[in-house]
Amino acid sequence: MKEFKQLRGTRIYLEMPEEPKSLLHLDDESKLAIEAEKMKKWGRLTVYAVGNSVNAGVDEEFHIKEGDVVMIDPTAASKIVKIPLSEDVEVLMLSSFDIAHIWK
Repeated sequence: MKEFKQLRGTRIYLEMPEEPKSLLHLDDESKLAIEAEKMKKWGRLTVYAVGNSVNAGVDEEFHIKEGDVVMIDPTAASKIVKIPLSEDVEVLMLSSFDIAHIWK
């Protein structure tokens, strides 16, 4: 069950990729730099939720839907926002226009 009623507009939530646990303690600046570098390399992310306007005017064959695996435009990494939906669920939010393609 989703933690919210409806995602609005052309936004998309993507599942957070698994992160390896580390015993290293980094300062906030180093953590941000590492996050930005990881986001540039994420080529296969799973769609968690799709905004109500994402598929408007798009042939059904090309709809983006929950569970699709997508590649984001690497230049969009700086615009991605982490959203904590609950204590257990954190997602990435971006615009549907930042989806480069949907994998088969």
